[in-house]
Amino acid sequence: MKNVAFSVLIFLLPGFSLVNGQNNNTATVKVSGLIKTDLFYDTRQTVNAREGHFLLYPASQSFDPDHKDLNDAPSLNFLPIQSNLSVSVSEIEVGKAKVSGLVEGDFFGGSNANTNMLRLRHAYLKLRWEKAEIIAGQSWHPFFATSCFPSTLSFNTGSPIAPFSRAPQVGFSYLPGIFRLSFTMLTQRDYCSNGPEGTSSKYLRDSHMPDLIVSAEIRIKGTTETVIGTNIGYKKIKPEIKTGKGYQTSSTVDGISAEFYLKYVLRRLTWKIEGVYLENGSDLLGIGGYVVKDTINSLKGIVSYEPLSTASIWSEISYQNDKFQTGIFAGYSECIGAASDVKGPFYFTMGMPVKSVFRVSPRFLIKAGPVNAGIELEYTRAGYGTGSPDGKLANPVYVQNTRLLTTIFYRF
Repeated sequence: MKNVAFSVLIFLLPGFSLVNGQNNNTATVKVSGLIKTDLFYDTRQTVNAREGHFLLYPASQSFDPDHKDLNDAPSLNFLPIQSNLSVSVSEIEVGKAKVSGLVEGDFFGGSNANTNMLRLRHAYLKLRWEKAEIIAGQSWHPFFATSCFPSTLSFNTGSPIAPFSRAPQVGFSYLPGIFRLSFTMLTQRDYCSNGPEGTSSKYLRDSHMPDLIVSAEIRIKGTTETVIGTNIGYKKIKPEIKTGKGYQTSSTVDGISAEFYLKYVLRRLTWKIEGVYLENGSDLLGIGGYVVKDTINSLKGIVSYEPLSTASIWSEISYQNDKFQTGIFAGYSECIGAASDVKGPFYFTMGMPVKSVFRVSPRFLIKAGPVNAGIELEYTRAGYGTGSPDGKLANPVYVQNTRLLTTIFYRF
């Protein structure tokens, strides 16, 4: 019934308008969206989400009794689940503020168990003044810089090398001219930290403190366009409120993360580069996480924690005109590990002890108005290590996968 009601609402909305009686403002409601089908072939089994659609990296080696690697096997799939619908409400004046909003959903599902089901992507309202702005709701995490992110055809958008996440948030921005300074508080929903109970928003909720992020960006436009930006974030989670022995614990793990990005546009040529440092960045799909550092009280099972840090860099160059776009993405990410000796266990993103990921992906896209068709070759190499007492991942074993992705989509 919920999906039927949503469909009826979508068909009714194009002729719908909102009226603010106090200021006699009429808001226009616009329906837009994307119909997209991806066809992809992998040379190896992969670590992914939604039946292979969201690719992270190739799966580690797993041997049968004949010492044959079970994951050294190809895979193929066709999926349209990235298709989405958006309902946006244009600005109306409320007092001295201009208010707008957006609701967007896709059919990606909230987990592998409900692939094909409707999922909330964005739902926020925005209040804008001459030099200030407030956003409240769910939208892109600030570390997914919407002014500078990989334009890959793959839905992974450079992940796990480039941060990827949406999150419930409240943010304030100050906008004096070409400069933007923002402060954002966030919680977790679809993209969460990992821990003793698996991936969950519980660890952040139990810390009773939101993620805190300060952002700054400069955008200079003329015959060329230059965007320079940075984000600095602080996060604290509480992996347990009760130890395995049944005692209360208040141990937490903190993390400080930062990124710096640059985009330069010269006519039809665009160059982007970004460097990222994450501590406990599993909610951003970065490799890494955190580890048990030491035992504080062995009788009660109380432990302390240490974040695992990750460093990443990626760059992309692309050229486009009215008929086609071509580009290439390349990036590398490495789990540096903990800052001191540890006892373990380790809590990694997706539970995978990945020490490094390298990726290169060239693409070509043909454009015919709102209809686009493209092809992308994505080569990814991952090194799987073993957690060691010094907090590092030792003795990495490397595996690789090549994905051939073809896509066709229609924007409306």
